[in-house]
Amino acid sequence: MNPRVEVFDALERIDRRSYEALHAASRASVFYDWRFLLAVERSPLLPALKNLYLCAYDGDRLIGLLPAYLQRLATVDPLGTLARAAGVPDGGGELGLFSHTMHCWDSTVPCLEAASDARATLLDALLRVAEREGAAHAGMLNLADPALLAHLRGGPLQVHPLVERFDADLGQYDDFEHFVGELPPDGRTEMRRQLRKFEASGASARVLAPPFGDVLEPLCELCMRTTARRGTPHYFPAGPLAGFVRLCGELARLVVIQARDRLISGMICYEQRETFYAWSAGVVYDRSDFSPYTIAFAAAYRHAFARGLRHFHGGRLNEKIKRRLGLTPNPLHCALAPLSPPRAPPWRDAREPASAALD
Repeated sequence: MNPRVEVFDALERIDRRSYEALHAASRASVFYDWRFLLAVERSPLLPALKNLYLCAYDGDRLIGLLPAYLQRLATVDPLGTLARAAGVPDGGGELGLFSHTMHCWDSTVPCLEAASDARATLLDALLRVAEREGAAHAGMLNLADPALLAHLRGGPLQVHPLVERFDADLGQYDDFEHFVGELPPDGRTEMRRQLRKFEASGASARVLAPPFGDVLEPLCELCMRTTARRGTPHYFPAGPLAGFVRLCGELARLVVIQARDRLISGMICYEQRETFYAWSAGVVYDRSDFSPYTIAFAAAYRHAFARGLRHFHGGRLNEKIKRRLGLTPNPLHCALAPLSPPRAPPWRDAREPASAALD
């Protein structure tokens, strides 16, 4: 098989049914759902200069797709993880072409299982497109798949440890109480203590599916303020974040903790197949006697067990408390290649076609 690659600059230029069939067959994560990709494009959290979709075809059949985003290094790496892990500092306006965005923590190359050549073809195309767009770096972020990492090693993309994601395998527990009973001793004691304080407080915990009414915007504001305390207020900008979640539609879930009718904690989450993704959290600690963060996770766990979900992804960072909450670290990697960009990036004229075959 010799796949043909075409590059599109808007998701809507790809046949949605074909892509949704590919996404389902590839078993790629929620971050590759059509709705999530559309949200990245139409309500970006970290702005991209270009959105590019590298599509592999066998005849007219879509067999693989790699979304890639042309961004300034200062934009894509606000936490400094690429600089620390791979020595990719921002030299002042340098560009990178990356798949996926930094808000995805399970990057892959969605392909049909039988299309063995599509993955290699798309990765090669990523480098050629990056050179064409004047990027100084190209590659993939937040990789967990051992098979993909093995494929990348020894190739032009150099693999580096990046950060850790924290997961829990819920399938080995009967229910939430069983799960709590198997937490590390300090986590078990703390979880039970916080649940007792919460139950005595009169506060409420809910997990909401869309429509979210008037809850979403305050939660997005709280998430932004929480990340701002760590020095990255632009990582989850409140307005775009609310638009992003609404575009994700039925994928999204909100964990909402309220005390005296005031929002004190919450999480923006996603749910698909057998997995629950705790994606972004916001919390204030001075309006309750219990830990709002712990109770938000307890509510999310209970929801996941009630729904029969088997996998729980708890995001990155905050290692100490996440271990205490029963989450296990799972190493993520990046795979990057330095490029030699032309002096002036060859920006495409707006009058040119929105898709092009890649020779």
